[in-house]
Amino acid sequence: MLPAHPAGLEQKFQTNVTSPETQQQSGPALLFPMRVYLLLTAILPIFAVAPLFYPGYIQTHSGFIPLWNVVDLRTNLGDLGWTPQIATTFDPLRGDGLLPYYLASLLPLSPIAAIKLIFGLSWLLGSVGMFLWLKSWLGHPGALIAALVYTYLPHQIVTVYVRGAWGEALFWGLLPWVILSTTYLVTSPKLRILPIAALFWLGSGLSQLGLTLWALIFILLLLLVVHRSQALLPILAALLGTIATIIVYILLPPHTLFIFTPTSFGDHFLFPFQLVSAFWGFGSSLPGWNDGLSFQIGLAAVGLSILSLFLWWRGGAEHLRPVNRTDRRLVFFFGAALVLILLQFSLTSFLWEFPLLLGHPLSNTLTYPWQLLGFIGLCLSVLAGVALWLDRQLTHLPIFGSIIIVIILSVYPYLLPQFVQVDSNLIEYPKAGLGDGQLALLAYDFSVATSGYTVGLDRGETTIPLAVHGPLKAGDTLMMNVTWQPLQRFDNDLKVFVHLVDANDNVLAQFDGQPLEGTHPTSQWIPGEIIDDTYPLLVPPDATPGPYRVFIGLYDEATLERLPVSTDSAGRVILDVQ
Repeated sequence: MLPAHPAGLEQKFQTNVTSPETQQQSGPALLFPMRVYLLLTAILPIFAVAPLFYPGYIQTHSGFIPLWNVVDLRTNLGDLGWTPQIATTFDPLRGDGLLPYYLASLLPLSPIAAIKLIFGLSWLLGSVGMFLWLKSWLGHPGALIAALVYTYLPHQIVTVYVRGAWGEALFWGLLPWVILSTTYLVTSPKLRILPIAALFWLGSGLSQLGLTLWALIFILLLLLVVHRSQALLPILAALLGTIATIIVYILLPPHTLFIFTPTSFGDHFLFPFQLVSAFWGFGSSLPGWNDGLSFQIGLAAVGLSILSLFLWWRGGAEHLRPVNRTDRRLVFFFGAALVLILLQFSLTSFLWEFPLLLGHPLSNTLTYPWQLLGFIGLCLSVLAGVALWLDRQLTHLPIFGSIIIVIILSVYPYLLPQFVQVDSNLIEYPKAGLGDGQLALLAYDFSVATSGYTVGLDRGETTIPLAVHGPLKAGDTLMMNVTWQPLQRFDNDLKVFVHLVDANDNVLAQFDGQPLEGTHPTSQWIPGEIIDDTYPLLVPPDATPGPYRVFIGLYDEATLERLPVSTDSAGRVILDVQ
């Protein structure tokens, strides 16, 4: 819905893009009706979505937090003030909003299947939305290529399969629809369309409010640069939807809209090489250059955008569209991509301190500056489609098909997420939380070490479940089996302590050491991974009879400071031995 500029010859080309004469000159690709391109736009994202059909749950940085909160919401659907609080602190400005939780909770599916469906629908929405937004400007082939580049952006894959940020994933899926509905008010300035556009803005804000504020800035500039005098009604729709989102969050008890906690935002600026690096990892974001995440902006996006720039600047050839070098649409998307790229580097840190929100700087709208990579990808996706709009030869079927293959193959090796098989008892709620949402104790059980052959055990088994063994006796070796899941990154190596205590809290036996015998220290734990560990406790010969309890926790050996536990001021998770 971007009107052609300037008028004259350019307007003539805009009119003839889908005419029969142009179709015959442009090659077989343009002979397909729009429904074929729309169908391809909905089908070709299958390579990105396919891993979601794998059994189990995606192992991402968000861990099981979405699962736990979906289960909690399903049991509290009548509570209009519900916010996700299980193993997390609700920050609607910079975290996942309410919309994905409610969508997943209302679906008649298991929590795991519902969350996967939201991820898949987000990808499909983004692809179809890009095509519908750009088809009237770039033509059907150009809009299809733009949609596929947007779908297969590395940042999109990282958001879903590495970070598990489903609020952001839904935002990127809705963003093309937000732009489509907003710019549609330029060509069809009818008041009945206004609430539709405002609803898309509301959905975007309820998915990820911080990025929605950036979308507001982005689209306002797009309207003012490209549409100018026609921008009043679209701007009104954008403001109405955004303000409605803020009102929704203000009405939530407690008032959690603006949570400004200290972050190391400035430590996460990127280095230029990271935007084109082939590195792909599943680690968390670290300060400095040696990061665990990939921040590449995409081979296909960059390559096709460079081709568009060359074709735009070259002009003059018979098969090229005659476009003015000051075309405001092209100037905007090239300029926006460049500015957004510069915002990833520390040299623009002073701009991030610009007070935008209630006197707070821009940096408070996001957790990391690289969350804007999605907007860079949006601009480059549009520019990728521009190449086919400028050069009709690229719409010939063999070349057109090759471009599609290159787009998919350029990121295909990255579509290999890590999975974990989830037992039903792990979905409900964590057994305990440590360190203000930093670590979850997913499960635990007790067994007793045995020697020699024991009836009822498989060959090679060296322990017997405590429930089968019976009450602990003096001289027994109690084995505590635990399953941890880190939910945030640890900066240093912590030690695990386990105390076996009697009814008077006297310590009878203890374990004190690095997790996994020092082979996988906590500084190397990746948020979301599953860590199984076992800690032995030898019951002394003079131990008093039970019942017994276990105190477990983690501490910093240098300072002796324990990870806090909300249910115990001494930093202990207290468990009954049974």
